[in-house]
Amino acid sequence: MCQPWRTVLHVINCPIKTLPSNYNDTFNRHEIAYYLLAANRVSNYSPVGAPMSCLMKIGSNIQVIEEKVVPTTMEERSIGFLIGANHDLRHIFIGFRSTDDAIQFLAQYFVFMMGWMTDFPLGGKMVALYVQMYKDVLNNGFDTSLERAVNLFPSYTLLVTGHSLGGAMATVFSLHVATKYPGKKTSLYSSSAPRSGDETFVKLLRERIFEEFRVVRDGDFVPDFPLRVSQVLPAAHHNSFEIFYPNHMETNNYKICDQPETETCLKGSWLKKPVAHIFLFDQNYFNFHGLGYCD
Repeated sequence: MCQPWRTVLHVINCPIKTLPSNYNDTFNRHEIAYYLLAANRVSNYSPVGAPMSCLMKIGSNIQVIEEKVVPTTMEERSIGFLIGANHDLRHIFIGFRSTDDAIQFLAQYFVFMMGWMTDFPLGGKMVALYVQMYKDVLNNGFDTSLERAVNLFPSYTLLVTGHSLGGAMATVFSLHVATKYPGKKTSLYSSSAPRSGDETFVKLLRERIFEEFRVVRDGDFVPDFPLRVSQVLPAAHHNSFEIFYPNHMETNNYKICDQPETETCLKGSWLKKPVAHIFLFDQNYFNFHGLGYCD
């Protein structure tokens, strides 16, 4: 196996010979960022129209198709998702809300520390909390909502995104969407996401996702979880491709990492800062009850 004397014992973590040339910093900074802000306002506590107040800042012809808040069964909180269409770029976007509750935050880390993984319906094993959330979202009409969007705009591609917990759910649902619509190009753009699925799951992502980008800011502690304490025990892995930004995230100042798990990219600075998880692309992704309209 590649580099067995260091940290790589799994083939999915070996260096990838050909790096993507289609990552676009401007697109992430000025399109995806507002999808994330809009998804964070899919909440029972946000005012009507709050997601659209974020999407209007893109300056594109955007339509919101579905906003839904889903009760979660394991920690008895909720997760929100947003489905919309960007008519200028001709894609349907699906955004998942970040953690917005302290109990939900603690529940994730409790499951992480237990190392609790379970079978994922599409293949492999996954962090148990995310499997249950996946089932909760499906049981609350996700496929019906997405099918309505695809029927409205059958020629559009699909894009799945999210930040933090939303980034984990975007990773999970990107495989679901790509499997459900194999004839469509499905793109995954996650930000500050923790690890979610095992090696089998990551291999399925590589096979079925048209493009996958995982944005990490230097100093963010969340992508280090769940901890990989052993190379030989079953564990969650990161997917490719990591887009690693130094602390200040200046325009076009990033590195595309050739390995999902590396010391130089994912780890970055050993000093971890909550601000590195909350602020990306000069936007505030701190999510809490009662987020109002985008400023």
